Amino acid sequence: MDGMKVQFVPVGRSRREWMWKARDESSNTITISGRFDSLSDAMRDAREQFEDGIPGPDSGDDGPFAA
Repeated sequence: MDGMKVQFVPVGRSRREWMWKARDESSNTITISGRFDSLSDAMRDAREQFEDGIPGPDSGDDGPFAA
């Protein structure tokens, strides 16, 4: 099944900033974001960039997040 995979990564010296990387498996295109002060800001930006390709928080998919 082809789709969009998004990975959120902590970056910066103190790992307090976030960025996202998205890969469209159907076209093999990779998109990389800038830096964000919070994970929620990074998630919001990714959703805005790929509105149809990223499920919202009510989708039931916990994604690649770990506690």
